[in-house]
Amino acid sequence: MKKLEPVFLSASIPHREPYVHNSDPLLIREAILALVAVVVRSRELVFGGHPAISPLVDHASRTLNAQDNFYIYQSRWFEDVIPEVAKNFKNLIWTDKRYSREESLTLMRTEMIGSRSFGAAVFIGGMEGIVEECEIFKKLHPDKPIFPVASTLGAALELFNAGEGPQDDFIREELRANKRYRGLFRKILEEM
Repeated sequence: MKKLEPVFLSASIPHREPYVHNSDPLLIREAILALVAVVVRSRELVFGGHPAISPLVDHASRTLNAQDNFYIYQSRWFEDVIPEVAKNFKNLIWTDKRYSREESLTLMRTEMIGSRSFGAAVFIGGMEGIVEECEIFKKLHPDKPIFPVASTLGAALELFNAGEGPQDDFIREELRANKRYRGLFRKILEEM
């Protein structure tokens, strides 16, 4: 099977305001698992480590026997607190620690998003980090599509409501309302 351009995943399960009360952790998990199932047999999936996301992706990668197609980026700022499962990823890429948490995260995000030529970015749930990753992605990959999955709420809905993503009315409605995520990802990623 031909390898296609990698997909960048930006996702988290919100745990603080203003996003925690406008999120659906179950839908976020379902969307991530569906994206993994659709993407990893034919292309790489790149994402930043997150305590609620990394174990989920690790389990999915092992189930699909596709560990070679996952790349997790992690800042050394969190080296002592990240889950063990994240430290055991086959393709774990550490980025340098900076003077603050925010500077360390921005460095990691910039290195991660600039690491390869992506076919698209998918934004699921999340908090302010997703908004920053969207801005970096648009700057480094201005001609590549971004897909904020608004039905997962959180920052993805914020991006969607700000007009980010495809302008096609049908695709926008799918991103807003479709919760059959495997079908959604097949539909939006098939043309890449």
